[in-house]
Amino acid sequence: MTNKLSVFIVEDDENDCKALVAEVNANSDKLCLAGVSKSSNEAFAFIRTHTPHAVILDLELQEGSGDGMDLLDKLRSVHICPKPYIVVNTNSASKITRSSAKKMGADYEFAKWQKGYSPKMVIEQLLRVMPAIMGYEEDAPALLTEQQLENKMRDFVHSEFNKLGVSVKNSGYNYLVDAVILAAKGENQNLGKIIGERVDKSDNCITHAMQYAINHTWNHADINNLRNYYTAPLRKDKYAPTTYEFILFYKQKLLSYLNN
Repeated sequence: MTNKLSVFIVEDDENDCKALVAEVNANSDKLCLAGVSKSSNEAFAFIRTHTPHAVILDLELQEGSGDGMDLLDKLRSVHICPKPYIVVNTNSASKITRSSAKKMGADYEFAKWQKGYSPKMVIEQLLRVMPAIMGYEEDAPALLTEQQLENKMRDFVHSEFNKLGVSVKNSGYNYLVDAVILAAKGENQNLGKIIGERVDKSDNCITHAMQYAINHTWNHADINNLRNYYTAPLRKDKYAPTTYEFILFYKQKLLSYLNN
C-alpha cells in the first residue's frame, strides 16, 4: 500500500477541527491532510480542483460561511473524478435533514450528539473503507474491456473540464467530451458530423455548441484556472481557443494520461 488517502476537512468548530486533524496526523502512514476550511464555497473550489479522496463535512457551518447541504448540492452538479467519499458530521437530530444529506451524496453520517461520538470514530470509518476508496485489489487488475477503457477516458476528460470550469449546463460540454475521445481514438476529421449523427443534429449545430461552450468558459471561468489548466499558447489576436485547438489540446492530455 504505497498511496495515502487524502482527507479534506470542512468544519467550523475549532476544537472538533483540531481533533480531526490530530487523528489524521496520528495515522500519517495511511492518511494525509489535503486541507481544512470552514467555508462551503472555498471547500467547493478546493474539491473541484484538487479532488481529495475523502471529505469530512460538518453540515452546520454556523461559525464559518455557507452550508454543508449547499456544498453537497454543488458537488453533485459537477463531474468530479474520482468522486470523494463524503462523511457527514452533524448536530442535527432531524431524520429528514440526515436522510436528505445521504440522498444528496453523503456516503456515511455521524451524529455528534450520539453516545460515544468522537473524531476518532470518523477517522476509523475512513480507515475501514480506505481500500475500497483507493481501489486496492489483491490480484493484478485484468486488461480493461473496451467499455471500461471508454469509461476511463470519459472520467479523465470530465475531470479536466471540471478543473478548467467548463459548465455542464452547456450542451456543447458533452459534445466536447465525445470529440476529445474520438480524436484520441484517431478520428480527427468530421467530428461534428459523427457526433451529430449520434444525437440526430446537424454538423453545424454540434460545432456551434462546442465553440459556444468554450467561449462561455473563457468568459465566466476563474482566470487562474484557465491559466493553470489550459497551457496551450493562444494567438495574441484572440482570447478563447478555437474548437479544433481545444480538442487537440485535450486529445494530447488524454493520450499522455493513457500512456502513463
